Amino acid sequence: MHSNKLKEQVVKEVAEVGNISVVCRKHGLKPSTVHGWLHKSKNKAKISEQKLARELQRKIKDQELEIAVLKSLLKKTYPLWNNEKPLS
Repeated sequence: MHSNKLKEQVVKEVAEVGNISVVCRKHGLKPSTVHGWLHKSKNKAKISEQKLARELQRKIKDQELEIAVLKSLLKKTYPLWNNEKPLS
């Protein structure tokens, strides 16, 4: 596994040199590896947004389940939640 520092350095060098093959040979890396790093670098914001969206969707589902459970408990405990007339 390569360090983040190396990845950043290689991506920067590719941008400066403009030739992936030269940079790969210099560092002894496969071009496919460097292409992957370049892709992640270019799409970093999009990837983090997608990750955040997945986390938020997961939280929403958890909260919806919690609300359903609480409503169920309220219906068992309080007659008003069962659309019944209040006891007065």
